[in-house]
Amino acid sequence: MSLEAFSSRSVCAAPAKLLPKPSRAVACGLLLVLNCCCISSVCFASMSIARTPGASKLARQITFEEAWKSSAHSRFCCLIYATQNGWKLPILFEELHYPYDWCLVDFGKNEQKSTEFLRINPNGRIPALIDRESNVAVAESGAILEYVCDTLKSNLLPSKEANLEKHLQCKQWLYWQVSALGPMMGQSMYFNRIAATKGEKDSFSIARFSKEAERCLQMLDDQLAESKGPFLFGDEVSVVDVACFAYAASAYWACIDIGSMLNLQAWLQHLHERPSFKTGLTIPFARPAFFGPPWATEADVAAEIGANAAQFTIPQK
Repeated sequence: MSLEAFSSRSVCAAPAKLLPKPSRAVACGLLLVLNCCCISSVCFASMSIARTPGASKLARQITFEEAWKSSAHSRFCCLIYATQNGWKLPILFEELHYPYDWCLVDFGKNEQKSTEFLRINPNGRIPALIDRESNVAVAESGAILEYVCDTLKSNLLPSKEANLEKHLQCKQWLYWQVSALGPMMGQSMYFNRIAATKGEKDSFSIARFSKEAERCLQMLDDQLAESKGPFLFGDEVSVVDVACFAYAASAYWACIDIGSMLNLQAWLQHLHERPSFKTGLTIPFARPAFFGPPWATEADVAAEIGANAAQFTIPQK
C-alpha cells in the first residue's frame, strides 16, 4: 500500500484486509484501531514485540554505569527510550555521521524515575545527553539538539554568524516543535491510545487535542508547500526536520487523518526512506505501529496497543 493510498482514508477506518483467522489478541487490537474504543489490555498478554536494536555503524549500546566513562568511541552518550523524543538523538547523530553511545532508560522498569536518572533530569523524562569531554549532562530534547549542533558546528543549525535568518528560523521552529507539535501530538496519542484502552475514554479531551494536533500538522504541510521541499526549509535538511519527523510520522497513532496534507505525506515518505532517519528509528528499537501502514502490519499495531497502554497508569480521580 502506498503512503498516499493509506493516508487518504481515515486512520481509524477498517483496513482493506484482515489477517487470516486472527488470534483473540490481534482481533482485540484491530477493534481499537478501528474505533479507538475501550478494551482491556488483558487481550494482549500473549502478544510479543521485538525490542532488538537496529544495525548502525555509528551506535554502540552501553550500560548506565558506563555512561559517564571516557570512551574512544564517542564523547556523547544518549540516555533514551523508543519514543518520538527518544528517536531524535539517534536520528541526529546518524544524520551527522557522528559516532555515539546510547543507554536504554527502560520504561518497563520505570528507570526514568530512578534516583540516578533524576540527578540528570529532575523532570524524569527522556532523552538526556552526557558529554564526557565537557563533563556535562543536558536534558530536554530541544536543548540537546541545539547543544550538539552548536558543539559540533553543524549546518543543521547554522550559527548566527554564518546565516542569522536561517539560524533564527531553525530556532523558532525547533521551539515550536517542543512547545506545540510534540505536546499536542502526545496528548492526542495519550487520550486516543492509552486512556481509551484503559477504559477512560474522554471525548472532550480527544476532540480538543486531536484538533490541535491536526492544526500543527497542517502548519508543517503549509511550510512544506512554501519551501517546495523536500525538507522543511527547502533543499537542505535541518535540525527542525530531525525534531519534527517522529511526531509527524505518528499521525496514525494519534488518530489524525493527513489524507489532504499532500506535502506532509511526501516529506514523511522522503524521510522514512532517508538512511539516517530510517536507522535512527531503530535505536534503541523500532516501534513501527506508531507510523501505521505501510510501515507496520496489523499484527504490529495490535501488539503495540496493549504494550503501549500497559506502560501508563491512569491517575485516580
